[in-house]
Amino acid sequence: MIALFASVIYLVLFLFLKQTMDKLHSIIVVIAFFIFFQFIIREQLIPLWQRLAVIFNSVPYSKGLLFTALLFLMNELICQLLEQYEYDAFATLVTLSIRMTAVLYWINLLQPKFQVLIQLLERLQ
Repeated sequence: MIALFASVIYLVLFLFLKQTMDKLHSIIVVIAFFIFFQFIIREQLIPLWQRLAVIFNSVPYSKGLLFTALLFLMNELICQLLEQYEYDAFATLVTLSIRMTAVLYWINLLQPKFQVLIQLLERLQ
């Protein structure tokens, strides 16, 4: 509910800023986006992630799936902001970086399982 109220206040402030200081509007919007983004992550996403981690604790790799979902959510939000300001190439780099982070995370997480699988396959030969 706080996020909804803050969104309405941000909207009113942004409209006021756009009418009064059009040149500074985009800079202030980006700063406010990251402040609000940090607030949402700290107040809503992290507690939700912690609660889901407790609920799905017995499910294998559930924390990895939640981490990956959080990464892709952050990627989507940041890329939409960059594309709105016509920084499509930079948005592509952010997407590539997030995907590489997810792949490296999963490789590190699954590497012991791959080692066991390779050992089993070597025994079958």
